[in-house]
Amino acid sequence: MPLAAIACSTLLSATSAFPLLSAGLLGNEDFWRVVNLLVFLAILFYLLVYKVKIGNMLDQRGANVARELEEARQEKLEAEHRLLEVEQRLRKLDTEVAELQVQSEAEAKREVERIREAAKADAEKIQQMARREIEGAMLAARAELRAFVADHSVSMAEGIIRKEIRPEDETRIIGEYVGELGEARR
Repeated sequence: MPLAAIACSTLLSATSAFPLLSAGLLGNEDFWRVVNLLVFLAILFYLLVYKVKIGNMLDQRGANVARELEEARQEKLEAEHRLLEVEQRLRKLDTEVAELQVQSEAEAKREVERIREAAKADAEKIQQMARREIEGAMLAARAELRAFVADHSVSMAEGIIRKEIRPEDETRIIGEYVGELGEARR
């Protein structure tokens, strides 16, 4: 029970014990209610100001709120700054993408041209190799044909000579050959 209530109840019981107190202002119940309220408020003020130190708490809370508001303002400014940077980067991004696309297309064209030139050079090398192989094959075929013609010519000549040569021709040819050998020895 609050102290003011105890004080009021004590005064009220005293008014019944002392009939003089019950007369006039002291006997008015509304007066005591007001006194009771004033005592209660005084005790409450005393407790809040001197014991709980509500003023310090409110000052600290006010300082905390002010500090938090300042921090929030700083964070808002930083966020707005970052937003501006991001918006600028996004605006630049379109141009960067367009530039990259142009560079990519130019690089692709250069690569196509390089591949075309490389393919052309490779085709030229293949044609040269094919020409050399064909020329080599032709030379080999001509040499083989000459050897074949020479062998057949010799065979045919030998066949003709065997058919046409008579024994007296053989003797005469051998004699001439031996004569030539004898002259060559001298």
